[in-house]
Amino acid sequence: MNTKKILIFASIILLFAACNNSSNKSENNQADTYKAAKSDSTEIKDTAVQTASASQNPDAKQAVVMIYNFHVTNRCASCIAIEEATTKTLNTYFANEVKQGRIKRQILNVDDKANNKISEKYQAFGSGLFITRIFQGKETTTDMTGDGFKFARNKEERFIELLKFQIKEYLK
Repeated sequence: MNTKKILIFASIILLFAACNNSSNKSENNQADTYKAAKSDSTEIKDTAVQTASASQNPDAKQAVVMIYNFHVTNRCASCIAIEEATTKTLNTYFANEVKQGRIKRQILNVDDKANNKISEKYQAFGSGLFITRIFQGKETTTDMTGDGFKFARNKEERFIELLKFQIKEYLK
């Protein structure tokens, strides 16, 4: 029993250490690539404004899907891979829904005090990926952080399939 607890504890420590390790050159190169690509991404608006506008019409006939990518200032390769795979998924499979406003996305730094309220709502104190469906004034959220860390970096296509499935389910 104690061995099991030690293994679980060690796994958690490794996960956090991997996420906060920014000394690896390849991770730094990925971070540079990410910064360049981010300038091409869609404009990020205030979270409260987007959430309010998505849920103001409780009689809406279509659900709105909010995608929240949380991260810390010093990002690891896995955190960047999650965001890049999410962008790829939205651009490839859901471009029309994004254009129509049925899917809205936020990329939020949890270290930024302006994001404290939304970070607390989702209990995101580090990296996280949350998909929230807003329909008739009700919110349903799925935490996809674990799948992101498990697949986005080394099995991107698997992660994209999981993410695509969840988004399709929430758009129904």
